[in-house]
Amino acid sequence: MRLRNRWLPIIIFALAGCGNETELPQAPTLFIDREALTFNREFNHGTYVGQTTYNSLSIQNRGLDPLDITAITLAGPRVFTLQVPEGFTPGTPLRLETYERAFLTVAFLPTDDTEYDGTVTIVSNAANAGEKVITLNGLGVAP
Repeated sequence: MRLRNRWLPIIIFALAGCGNETELPQAPTLFIDREALTFNREFNHGTYVGQTTYNSLSIQNRGLDPLDITAITLAGPRVFTLQVPEGFTPGTPLRLETYERAFLTVAFLPTDDTEYDGTVTIVSNAANAGEKVITLNGLGVAP
């Protein structure tokens, strides 16, 4: 038997890869796309003193119940500044439904040619991580 549509095998192959998703837990589950935010540390480089670099973190709910983020705090030197996700205000939880995402951004503006460390802590009702700590690391270099 000869197929008359040459796209049919490709479509069948593509559909065969679908549907292999695992079942989601009932409880809200915090998923972040990385455990640390580093600023221009690739190839052991850094950020020029007086220049700003940015790094973002994706936060997602991988559970069926809503995820409520109640606090996002930054600890570290003033060279790091935190931009919280849109819709989040202290005292009012940010609610994420299943597979919904939010992004937080950290800016790094070194004032001296030295290494800086800090943390961002996310507090939520997640069953897997009620309090999640993300490390921050940046290196200031003289221009």
